[in-house]
Amino acid sequence: MSKSVLVVDDDVDLATTLAESLRDLGYEASACFSGSDVMTRLKAGARPGLILLDLMMPAMNGWRVCEELSASPELDPIPVLIMTAASNLKQPMPPHARGVIGKPFDLEDIVGRIEACPSS
Repeated sequence: MSKSVLVVDDDVDLATTLAESLRDLGYEASACFSGSDVMTRLKAGARPGLILLDLMMPAMNGWRVCEELSASPELDPIPVLIMTAASNLKQPMPPHARGVIGKPFDLEDIVGRIEACPSS
């Protein structure tokens, strides 16, 4: 069975293109474009095998999403890979994150990181 991946980024083009590329490679991939959107989907029952999460989003950023995931026993097991363009973050990575992928990235790197990350 293919791994399901939820791509979360406020850059609609990036999130949509990445999800499409992952689907072309056999993943069950979808995109959403805000922290509140991903939390709404998860609270409605979506359970991706992995979340690719942008940190820098307006309103609800990636740190806040990770806090909400960690606070929920149902959502805490979902692994998160952080995507960020920041090279020197002023704060540490969220404890919930299983790894960090720097932007810009290539698809081969993303796929390698997805495959290396254990599913929930």
